[in-house]
Amino acid sequence: MASSSGYGSGGAAKSSQKEIDDLLAHLDLREDELEDVVIGAEEVKELQKESRWLAIAKVHTSRSFSSDAFFGKMKAIWNLSRDPICREAGENLFVIQMHCLGDWKKIVHQGPWTFRGWAVLIEDYDGKEDPEQFVFGGLYVWAQIHGIPERYRKPWVVDDLARRVGKTMEVQMSPKLFYEGNYVRIRVLIELNSPLKHVVSLNIDGEGKKRLYVKYDKVPFFCKHYGLIVHNHEECGDGVWGAKDLQYGDFMFAIRRATPPVLEPRPFAGRGRGSWPGRGAPQGIPPKRSSQEAALDDEGDLKDDAASPIKPAASVESDDDVGYKRNLDFSDDNSGSTAPTTTHMETVDPDAVPPPPPPYTDPRDRSKLRKTSNTTTEVATSTASFEEDRRAQ
Repeated sequence: MASSSGYGSGGAAKSSQKEIDDLLAHLDLREDELEDVVIGAEEVKELQKESRWLAIAKVHTSRSFSSDAFFGKMKAIWNLSRDPICREAGENLFVIQMHCLGDWKKIVHQGPWTFRGWAVLIEDYDGKEDPEQFVFGGLYVWAQIHGIPERYRKPWVVDDLARRVGKTMEVQMSPKLFYEGNYVRIRVLIELNSPLKHVVSLNIDGEGKKRLYVKYDKVPFFCKHYGLIVHNHEECGDGVWGAKDLQYGDFMFAIRRATPPVLEPRPFAGRGRGSWPGRGAPQGIPPKRSSQEAALDDEGDLKDDAASPIKPAASVESDDDVGYKRNLDFSDDNSGSTAPTTTHMETVDPDAVPPPPPPYTDPRDRSKLRKTSNTTTEVATSTASFEEDRRAQ
């Protein structure tokens, strides 16, 4: 049979403690080594209050891994209100300190928790016992019992059936059907040294025995040959097994129901302002029209002319108006009136080349030109003024 690493390290810790006691029995201890550290009653009460949200956890595998990887992964999975204080207490063994009741209940009473597919055993811990001497009771899982006849679907009947699966912690007689089938949901403690249950039997007087399937919401790695939650069947023995040898498998998992499609809400059609439609407005977006409804098959409408509904009508100009412009003459006519009259229309050559733009002049050069021009004007003005004064004398 597949070997199991057990789910408690108390045996190794007890043997280690026995070795220490045997060693101390042959030693002469000094008085200063036997001095006590006293913790008073008030300190005991305070420390007991601080350690009330403690839990102890063990990853059920013989493989080694990084404790930092375990802390980071589980903190992300738990998503607690405040990060817990985690301490490594032995081989794959950890002590976890929470800060409130809600976080403690989530870690201890929910699950089952897994790390890299391995089972994470978590139980309440008072902090008095040596962590390596703590013996875990098993793994808490959610299971389902399918096909109980409605006449016998009573709490005491379901409780007796649940005890055949494991130690009963909670029974849901009318669970929300997130999974397929007609079932009752139970939370039980499974002993890791015992194989998983395929069915439970209900013996009804006058009707005979009924085999009721047991399915599991979530289960860590388990051996499909022996049914033990310890390792994968490919790691058991040489890992080569025939189809008849695998008595356990994925058929024991509960199947989730398909999620129904989410319907889009209809737009509001009440009376109001803005972009909201009125009382008589059509609901939703009107459907697209077909080519027949749009009369796109009518050749007359598709003719490419100025009146076509597809092309907008362009402005039509005659050849006489192209290339002409109005020339206004404000010169005096024979009547002496100064009203503008149209004398002639000048033809503009559309192929004429426009005059080149003015050459570029650097702004600094323009500034110099302005200064030079101002200086020349001032000199000319001064010379003219001097000649005028001389002639006046």
